[in-house]
Amino acid sequence: MTRPKFHTLALLVALCCAAGPAVAQTTLRVMTYNLLAFPEPVPAGRQDTLARIVAHAQPDLLLVQEVRTLAGANLVLNDALNTGGVTRFSRADWVPQISDPGSTVKLQQLLYYDHERFTLTGQQTLTTAVRDINVYTLLVNDVDLPQTQDSTWITVYVVHLKASTGAVNEYARQQMAQVLMNHLATLPAGRNVIVAGDMNLYGADEAAYTTLTTGGGANPLQDPLVLPIDWNGNSAMAQHHTQCTRTNVLYGEGAGGGMDDRFDIILLSQAAMTGADRLSYVAGSCRPVGNSGTCFNDNILDCSTGQAPMEVLRALYYMSDHLPVVLDLSFNGVVAGLPSAQAPAPLTLRHTADGTLLLDAADQGRGLLERWDAQGRLLERRVVAFDAGTTPLSTAGALPGLQVAVLHVDGRAVRHPYLILP
Repeated sequence: MTRPKFHTLALLVALCCAAGPAVAQTTLRVMTYNLLAFPEPVPAGRQDTLARIVAHAQPDLLLVQEVRTLAGANLVLNDALNTGGVTRFSRADWVPQISDPGSTVKLQQLLYYDHERFTLTGQQTLTTAVRDINVYTLLVNDVDLPQTQDSTWITVYVVHLKASTGAVNEYARQQMAQVLMNHLATLPAGRNVIVAGDMNLYGADEAAYTTLTTGGGANPLQDPLVLPIDWNGNSAMAQHHTQCTRTNVLYGEGAGGGMDDRFDIILLSQAAMTGADRLSYVAGSCRPVGNSGTCFNDNILDCSTGQAPMEVLRALYYMSDHLPVVLDLSFNGVVAGLPSAQAPAPLTLRHTADGTLLLDAADQGRGLLERWDAQGRLLERRVVAFDAGTTPLSTAGALPGLQVAVLHVDGRAVRHPYLILP
């Protein structure tokens, strides 16, 4: 006798219902890249070379080192990221190097971000004896935020630690790492944190690496990769090396010697590794772009094309003596992702002399208003309704000081920093 099939169907339905509704996931890509004294060294027009690399890697967050000038910062934005019809990238404010004011070589770090996916709510400069550490606070543009009121924050540190071998340079790197860790200790527990950049580390036994990965208090940092202690010149590390893309110095700038160092690194907080605050590391996604592990001690052009096509390898060779490193984070939700060409009616926040927020809107609607202080502490969160035209959003009782208002409407986040005077 044939068993009725409806029992199987009923079981499948029951299992699906028991599992609950599927939760949408969004993949967010982080990329760190030392641009080699951009834009000054020859060949000219390296922004076009960078555009080819970016088009291949597809980052949502780009964390760069060795930008010399504001003009160079704008070339990256306008000619490498927002090109070919793309308009979704913004950059943080350009801040000239503050650390070591007597230095004649100013190499700065900077953040670029997809503003459809993130809102930059703040930035800060940490000073060291060598060069700045740049800190950025980002909010994920979660489409469900007005309903869930569950903000997902990311703190990003972009670093360029002291270069070269020797005890003096190792000590300088460790001291820079300690400055970062001192600031990390001020963040709320369980924060999603990214620490990325050219760390100039030669192995996991360096004091700077130990400082970064064994402290952290409520936000311990982890290396997504489990690797041997020795990195420099270790053929077992071939697929993880990020420098040097060239066997000989090119155009008199950068380094030579071939692929034998892991200088460019991304570290994540425990929360970002595990998904404790809706972001989690995608296992196996952390890698140097273009390095297939087949060009140890050779230039990147000698690598097989298993990881990137030859035109990308060629771009990596001419762009910098470093390789970019990427990793993916999975966000437990859906980001706005509104194409710029289909952007809805504009919304603008501004304020009056007494600190009252004003919202200028083309249409009526509802949104979630948040106010944060300069240290990233939430001061207020409430749902607001607004009409077409100008709507006052009361901030009665607000204490004096710098604040940031963020209004979330239909997956967008409108940011406005303002100062309330005593």
